[in-house]
Amino acid sequence: DGVTMRELAAKSGVTPKTLYHQFGNKEKLLHSAVEERFRHTYQAIDDQEIAKGIDRLLFIIEAVADSTRKNIDYAKSLAPLLGTRRSTTFAQIRIATYRKAIAQIDEEGDFVDWIDTEVITAMIYRQVNPLYLNWWCDDDSEYALDEISKLDICLILRSITTGYTHKIATKTIQDLQNNAKNFFTS
Repeated sequence: DGVTMRELAAKSGVTPKTLYHQFGNKEKLLHSAVEERFRHTYQAIDDQEIAKGIDRLLFIIEAVADSTRKNIDYAKSLAPLLGTRRSTTFAQIRIATYRKAIAQIDEEGDFVDWIDTEVITAMIYRQVNPLYLNWWCDDDSEYALDEISKLDICLILRSITTGYTHKIATKTIQDLQNNAKNFFTS
């Protein structure tokens, strides 16, 4: 709020006319900037070499939560963009990242045979989405939304997987339940 195209142009080393020509208005310029950073963040996540799909999925949750905590203002700028129901570039970027982890689990042969991976990808997408709203949580909270998201996702995956994924989902559930029990009873 309060920033002008003139100020943005001065910081960018161009004329206001150039910015208006390129973006049309301040909202479109800011949307483009937020989208570019979002792409960069998810590309960095995707580029990580992670051997197993569930490990990749848990890494994604941790990376998103960490990014949100470190960039509160950025998370606040994303909230209205991520709250929309229509398909956006932001949704497509995130879904592609989750799809990669789910496909990895599928390639490992850990899903039971009746699973539709697109449905699971959509469910994961909806479970991770609240992490971008984590900025409203108390900074001192020991039990954050990423823990809840991991627990929910592992509960889902434990019921539809075998092998390594099932084993890690079970261990993660046990660990997170112990953390929650300690947090809520202390």
